Amino acid sequence: MRHSRYLWFVMIIMSCLVTIIAWKSPQNVVSAMAQPQFADSPRVVVQRFWDCLDTRQLGLVDQFLSGKEMSPTGKHEIENWKSLVEKNPLLSLQKLEFLSSSSPQSILIRVSWTSPLKENVTATYAMETQSTSSGWKISQIQKFSPQSMVNLP
Repeated sequence: MRHSRYLWFVMIIMSCLVTIIAWKSPQNVVSAMAQPQFADSPRVVVQRFWDCLDTRQLGLVDQFLSGKEMSPTGKHEIENWKSLVEKNPLLSLQKLEFLSSSSPQSILIRVSWTSPLKENVTATYAMETQSTSSGWKISQIQKFSPQSMVNLP
């Protein structure tokens, strides 16, 4: 019995690996490991979008957007955030809070930024995502004011 404990350990590990591969196709597992920004979840794309803004990787921010379908107000909002993080290098993402939303593709979030030079910046956004051949993309972004959130169901 003593010598077989390693065999049991190896068998448990192998069964876990087989279960993971059977649960998700190997193509999805490998593509999510190679390109984590294209994982199979709209929430992950939104999280990676704001993380790239926080780390000033503005070239990568555009990869998360489905630009041809975005409204002019959405494009304007993104350009405002890009210029804001470029102008203030001490501005950092403090908290990204996912609020309840009606569908998985429509995500309501509250973003809190902080800086030692200015007071905190907090905003609430509704973000629409869509599945594309290259993964999930953000197709729409709309800022909510506190007054408009009162009318939400």
